[in-house]
This record gives sequence, structure tokens and C-alpha cells, in this order.
Amino acid sequence: MKRYIVLVIVIALALSGCASGKFLGLATADYVDAKVKALTDQQAAEIGSLKAQLEQNKALLDQARAAVEQVNQTKKTVDDLQALAKRAEAKIASIPKDVIKQIVDILQSALNQ
Repeated sequence: MKRYIVLVIVIALALSGCASGKFLGLATADYVDAKVKALTDQQAAEIGSLKAQLEQNKALLDQARAAVEQVNQTKKTVDDLQALAKRAEAKIASIPKDVIKQIVDILQSALNQ
């Protein structure tokens, strides 16, 4: 009787293994190969996605670097213009007031004609 119970249990395990792709609860080579291939394919897809994101990030980094360079160039231009304005202001300040008044009068009369 015990033999029949053991035999029934072994048959049940074998049949359940056939349904799940395993034999007596152990994975078959085909099952393992299929799982490995599925994981490999999933990892390859993730790597491809990460590579695409990396390329996008590189493009954004290049754009950011170009923007920073443009801002730096603009700042330099503004600094140069401010220095030029200060020099012009100093030169104008050194002109006597009566000469400036004469220049204004000449310009005003030219505009009125």
C-alpha cells in the first residue's frame, strides 16, 4: 500500500512537472535556455534604451555647453561695452561745460533748419 502511495506521489510530481516544463520539480535544459534567452533579450533591450538615453543626454549636454559659451560671450561683450561707456563718460566729463553747451546749441540749430 505504501508503494502505491509513493508511486502515486511520484506520478503526480512527474505529471505536474510536464505541465510546468520541469521534471520532478527540476528545470529542464530547454526551460533554462528559454529563461536565459528571455533575460538576455530583456537586458539587450534595456541596454539599447540606455544607449539611446545616453545619446540624448550627450546632445543636451552639447546644447547646454553651446548656450553657456554664448552667455559667456555675451557677458564679455557687455563688459567691453560698459568699459567703453565708462571711457566715453570720462572723456565727456573732461570736456568743459561751455564747449558742451556750444555743441548742443549747434546741434539744436541744425535740427531746427
